[in-house]
Amino acid sequence: MENQVFLFKDEKSFAEGTFDNVTCTDDTLRLDQASGRYVQAGCYTSPKLSAAAFSALVASWNAATPKGTAVEVFVRVLVCNAWSAWMSYGKWSPFLQRASLPAERSKGAGAWLDTDQVRVCAPEGGTAFQLRINLYTNDIGATPAVFLLAASVRPLRWKREPGEPLYRRSIPVPAYSQLIRDPRMGSVICSPTTAAMLMNRWGEDLLPEEVAHANYDYTYRGNGNWSFTAAIAGSYGYECYVAFLDLAELKQEIKNGFACGVSVHYADTSAHADARSLPLLEGTFGTTEGHLMVVRGFETDADGVEYVLCNDPYAKSDAEAERRYLLEQFARAWNGVAYVMHGKNNAHAYAAPTRVMGELRKTPFAGQYALYIKGERHSLPIDFCGRDGVCRGTVCYTVQDGHAYATTAHKHFYYTDVTPTGDVLLDAAIPAGTRITVYLIGELGRMIAADLTV
Repeated sequence: MENQVFLFKDEKSFAEGTFDNVTCTDDTLRLDQASGRYVQAGCYTSPKLSAAAFSALVASWNAATPKGTAVEVFVRVLVCNAWSAWMSYGKWSPFLQRASLPAERSKGAGAWLDTDQVRVCAPEGGTAFQLRINLYTNDIGATPAVFLLAASVRPLRWKREPGEPLYRRSIPVPAYSQLIRDPRMGSVICSPTTAAMLMNRWGEDLLPEEVAHANYDYTYRGNGNWSFTAAIAGSYGYECYVAFLDLAELKQEIKNGFACGVSVHYADTSAHADARSLPLLEGTFGTTEGHLMVVRGFETDADGVEYVLCNDPYAKSDAEAERRYLLEQFARAWNGVAYVMHGKNNAHAYAAPTRVMGELRKTPFAGQYALYIKGERHSLPIDFCGRDGVCRGTVCYTVQDGHAYATTAHKHFYYTDVTPTGDVLLDAAIPAGTRITVYLIGELGRMIAADLTV
């Protein structure tokens, strides 16, 4: 099998490239230092990498980017013996407004970057590519740290292998419905919900909205940027990258104990499949032309029929999100794109999105509470939850009911807003003496939590 996935994640592999104001130590790329200060910018460029003729390429990265720092990945491809221009994925960090570059297909260009995927225009495909990552800092005492740089290609002549049947292999992964999350964004957060399930399987305790707001692409105006999703998982310390896989490789990940996210499109009925020209996937809850969900296992029944075990966030409830689909139908619905996520390295998670404990104090107005952090009052922006048609933050709360939940995300959440005076608005009808936890999830990598007795 031709190599479809290319990974740089240790000193040996990074050493094959070139360094400009960047050094590699402890399997990590960092900015150079001069007189004890980090230089403001540096660049690592991979060697030129040959691949079987391909029609598409997706790059991804894992990096710690403390506040004031960022990374930016570029790719170029060789098409018809000519190199394309370097194409940028946009500056990235959980602590800035992340934005891919607008997709532009120049006349005569052999390839163009469509948000997260390089599309090769020539019928003969691309035959080589090169990656580059820029490291930036506005703080002479801080540097980004790059732990992984990855690319995967879709071969023109891709013989997708089915692999041997797995008779019963299931990985315990918490299941969440995206449709019961923040109603301002729940219908479009399948990717961060999938990432939250994958990370929480390893003991993380993230809310889907928490991942979504740190993952949002302001150019794409949504959470569907595959590369950004892999990057946000990387910021929490997980090895995560986007790859083109076949069923045999997906089964191998499951055998090795790693659940994956997959990109699918499907219809729930034959009539909808015919009307929309989509593959039929029986047992689903609707029709979608682009969706992410978790594959957590496979099984084969006594008659030799194979099934795939999924957590599908398109379900109407967390309980219903655990699904079993016919593998034959799933194979047609899956486009081969997967989020491959391996275990966590805690040493890589030092610049993950932050959580801060706050305090809420009652104001003279019914149901309105002022936010304090370390004794200092903070007025929230009145457009904290939305601006220009974009959900930019989430205000929600849970009731402390004494029940034990596998993860916080399994609790019932109530969604609310910010008052015109910048305070938190709560339901004035909450019974006195009720213990609640309020979550304020912002767009720049910070969540504030506060316990309150109403």
